[in-house]
Amino acid sequence: MTEADEDLICQVQTLAQRAHELPSPRPRTHWHSAAVAPVPDLAGELVRAAVRADRQAGASWAQIGAGLGISAEAARGRFGRTRGTAAAARTG
Repeated sequence: MTEADEDLICQVQTLAQRAHELPSPRPRTHWHSAAVAPVPDLAGELVRAAVRADRQAGASWAQIGAGLGISAEAARGRFGRTRGTAAAARTG
């Protein structure tokens, strides 16, 4: 994984840790929800990064799908543009 991918993992870990910490002296009622609100977006980014890394390493869509608990067709349909999007971002 890349440095950016590792940063995503750190962000998710930090958010998870914050969810267990209570501000003092009295917690706000929405604090836990606010602390973890970014997690779904970060998790999606992390999954896309993992799929890109697996594809670059030569994994088939069947292997990726199996790892995600979905079919090869579903994996290709959901993430198939990931490689092209990453390449387009690099070339501008």
